Amino acid sequence: MALAMTINAAHPVKLRARHHHCSNLSRMSTRIIHHAPTPRRKAPVALVCATDARRLLLDGALLGDAPTNANHKETLRVIQGLGFVQIDSINSVERAHHLILHARLDGYSPQMLTHLTEHRRAVFEHWTHDASLIRSDWMRWWTHRFDAARARLGSRSWLRERLGARWKSVLAQVRDAIDERGPLTTRDFPHPPRAGQGWWNWSPQKAALEYLWRSGEVAIHSRRGFDKVYEIAHKVHGPQQASPPRSAVIEWACVEALTRLGAATAREIAQFMHALTLTEVRQWCDMAVRSARISRVTLERDHGKIVEGFARADWREHAAGLTIDRTPRLLAPFDPLIRDRMRAHDLLGFDYRFEAFVPAAKRRYGYYTMPVLVGEKIIARVEIASNRQAGALCVSRIWLEPCRSTKTCMSAVAAACQRLAQQLGLRASIVRSCESA
Repeated sequence: MALAMTINAAHPVKLRARHHHCSNLSRMSTRIIHHAPTPRRKAPVALVCATDARRLLLDGALLGDAPTNANHKETLRVIQGLGFVQIDSINSVERAHHLILHARLDGYSPQMLTHLTEHRRAVFEHWTHDASLIRSDWMRWWTHRFDAARARLGSRSWLRERLGARWKSVLAQVRDAIDERGPLTTRDFPHPPRAGQGWWNWSPQKAALEYLWRSGEVAIHSRRGFDKVYEIAHKVHGPQQASPPRSAVIEWACVEALTRLGAATAREIAQFMHALTLTEVRQWCDMAVRSARISRVTLERDHGKIVEGFARADWREHAAGLTIDRTPRLLAPFDPLIRDRMRAHDLLGFDYRFEAFVPAAKRRYGYYTMPVLVGEKIIARVEIASNRQAGALCVSRIWLEPCRSTKTCMSAVAAACQRLAQQLGLRASIVRSCESA
């Protein structure tokens, strides 16, 4: 009987097929089936409506509160709150990293950022999704990027292609020159006639500097104009820390991203710093949901589209307590609020493309356009440029998003442009007409 119990418990279907031969075993089989575990019902998944998701994003991007008066402390607070600000070389209005800070600080000046990067070393320069200025207490997490860059760029084929057959000698010469002579720029090395714009025309020394920087052997000491000044890394930031375990990197990157995004898809979390794979993010989110550290949710997006996502555990209470400031502000093309173009379209209803690198004949709007944010809505975009010789911030075209009152929107556009002009020490020259976006 004991043997029959073991077999029948393992194969209840066979018991049902022969129950007319053995009524006792049939009853035993029935009891086994009766007590088999039933599937658990999945807990209902909350919906984060588009309004709440938008407010959480604005708050995480430090655009929920009114601009504060700028000083060194406030500038650092903003950078730490954002985590990093993207760098861009185009200076048509002002460089993007300064424009990001202008949007959140009244009275900001580039010298405040220079103080933090070159004197206090509270901010360092490296890569996130793009070249960025990053809070220095995050540097320990960048060791994994150094290791990854060393593995990716350190192949002989990459080094031979960009540094030549004697790539080892070129690396050693560049490294030794910086060590012996102190901080150097690319201009301090030979500049062959073939070198020009773009990595494909980099001189071997420029390619060596970039490889050493990406892999963490040298650091950006300062900037001369917009040229990078390189120095041996430990002379700038002290000894490099050991790389944390990959599991710790995943934990840190997901937590920091979701803290600032509020509610997001796995793709948006992965793309926040481009530090993780989508698989790593999904696995971490599943684990964090099980431990109730975050919530699995559905997200309402543009035109009622519903997508799966995740939210900080207190998202409901946090969103309910937010009141979004309505100061009109111009946003840099790479502002944290809009740098993810798909998310900006889904949450803000704003279709934005940066057209500086688009041939003039194919541009829909203009070379350099900046969105105008008022409260929770982007109300317009303007084509804008600084005419420093004339002392003017020139707004040559205005495109309004759908709005109830053209007069009210144009007034807000003017206020945003005048605010930035004052920050830049220029007068605002604003076209009076507008077009529909």
